[in-house]
Amino acid sequence: MKERRSHERFSFREDILVDGTKMCSCLDISEGGLYATTIQCYEEDSIIDIAIPFKGDKLELKAQIRYCQPGIGMGVMFVNLNDIQRARIKELIDGIAKRPAQTDSGGKNVLLVEDNQTARQAIKGALSKEGFRVREAGDGLEAIRSVEEQGPDLIILDLYMKGMDGLKVLSFLKTDVKWKELPVIVCSAYDTQDMREKVMNAGADEFVPKRGTSPSKLVQSAKAVLQQRVKA
Repeated sequence: MKERRSHERFSFREDILVDGTKMCSCLDISEGGLYATTIQCYEEDSIIDIAIPFKGDKLELKAQIRYCQPGIGMGVMFVNLNDIQRARIKELIDGIAKRPAQTDSGGKNVLLVEDNQTARQAIKGALSKEGFRVREAGDGLEAIRSVEEQGPDLIILDLYMKGMDGLKVLSFLKTDVKWKELPVIVCSAYDTQDMREKVMNAGADEFVPKRGTSPSKLVQSAKAVLQQRVKA
């Protein structure tokens, strides 16, 4: 059985670079390692290069894959650290620990509709970090109930879910006079020109492909869509 991480873990919602080419979204970090979402398959115990945002630059480290579930996430352990790297990791962790609690007063309400729990956590963390108030829904029916109970300022909507899918949710909203002006960002792994046109014709404000779009980039899209509505 693999040893458990003994270091205290802290929420760390930042994009990290793996092997110089692959962007992943970190969920938590400790002095011993981190956990990040990934669609890449990494072999257990293999060694990877990681670059972590640090004081406007990046902290480059070696890490060992402890476990990996493609499409969900991977846990890694930092290895072969020198004294400078250890000191910088400790400085990073100390800085996170001293951060004041996030407040969401005055923030916009976002309904995040996504059936993958790990993806929801990553996106919710990025949105919350920027002051958004986030409600979650794991399927289309739950999303409709949430809209009816507490109308959000914006919906981020997955397409392929069990039961009522995202297209049906979008159609319901845009044919209802109460919700037709509600801004919707569709975020889907099914990225084809035909699907983009179908989504935009159905009334979405923007289509964002899941592949290549980090949670932080999705947050920027959310800000842009809301800003456009203000200008309009």
